[in-house]
Amino acid sequence: MALTAFLKVNPPIFKGTTNLIEVDNWFKAEEYALRTQHELFRTAFYRKYFPESVREARELELMQLKQGSMSVAEYTSKFEELCRFSRVCRGAPESYEGWKCERYQGGLRDTIMTVVVPLEIQRFSELVNKSGIIKDDAKKMALVRDDHDGTSSKDSGKYVPSRG
Repeated sequence: MALTAFLKVNPPIFKGTTNLIEVDNWFKAEEYALRTQHELFRTAFYRKYFPESVREARELELMQLKQGSMSVAEYTSKFEELCRFSRVCRGAPESYEGWKCERYQGGLRDTIMTVVVPLEIQRFSELVNKSGIIKDDAKKMALVRDDHDGTSSKDSGKYVPSRG
């Protein structure tokens, strides 16, 4: 059955040539036929087993997703899971990479988003990496600030007598 379905997309026939240009052209045409077959299968599978209403609900969940109390890793995992169902994220990744970055940034906590947005990162993997680094740096800065605040009042050298 799979062979019959594949033959319906009219794949090119290899003629056994040793001409490298002809071989390369055949290979590219074969890849195109396989991608076409994959899309036909995916469409039929989703239509039968994954109703449009469920996909729309997942897409809406993606559009409303916020990091909130999730770690960057948890947020990224949930984001990637929901992206699979988005109409925007179909086809070649380079065609939706910028949209994915903007959507991801929009859901980050404000403390991370305000630092990462001005960087104008357009590669999703780089954006996720930088978001994690910024989160870690913010934690370190908070610890330093807490340590500094705790020791500065004690070690200021000022004596404040008690009122009693």
